[in-house]
Parts: sequence; structure tokens; C-alpha cells
Amino acid sequence: MKTFDFHYSVREVDGKEFELIECTTWPRLNVQVLHTTPERFDADLKEVKSRSLCGYSLQDKTFILKHAGGEGNGELTQANIDEIYDGMQAIMQAAVKWWIQNRKKLTTSEKE
Repeated sequence: MKTFDFHYSVREVDGKEFELIECTTWPRLNVQVLHTTPERFDADLKEVKSRSLCGYSLQDKTFILKHAGGEGNGELTQANIDEIYDGMQAIMQAAVKWWIQNRKKLTTSEKE
């Protein structure tokens, strides 16, 4: 199993703050944290899934992680697109696990 090094930060863009998880071991993928509620989860997930790669935990329906770009993928060809997509899926799944384990401590320390 591959291990990934993640880094959490809060960024401001156009006056709006958003939470970002960067994968420093594979900089092609950054992930944005979207906060939701169990009541809105299914609708929010459907909306995000229709527009981008995402990851989430069905056990805790309070967040969705959304693919938010990153460094360029280089040249996309039919030969490497499956490999890149599989890598993105693996990182997204690892990011969800990492976020579940670290989010309370990270969001608390950012607000202090």
C-alpha cells in the first residue's frame, strides 16, 4: 500500500476562505473540503460527483472531499489516462481516511 504525505491549509481566494488538503507526494491532486450535513449529504454528493472526482465517508455524512486541481498532469494520452485516474482515486481514498483521522485536531489548531 502506498503512503501519501498530506498537508492541510486554509486559503483565501477572492475574499472567501476554503480548506485545502494538498498531497505533497503526488502534487497533481489537491482536495477541497466541503462541509455538508447528513440531511444535505445525498444532494450535495450528487452535485459534486456530476462535476468532479470526489471522496467521502458514508459513515460520517458531514463532509465531501472534492478534486480541486493541482500541478499539471503533463501530457494526457490514452495510454496513461487510466494510470493517472487510478492514482487520483487512490489518493482521494487515502485523503478521506487521513481527513477522518486528523480533521478535529487540524480545524481546531487553525482557528486558534
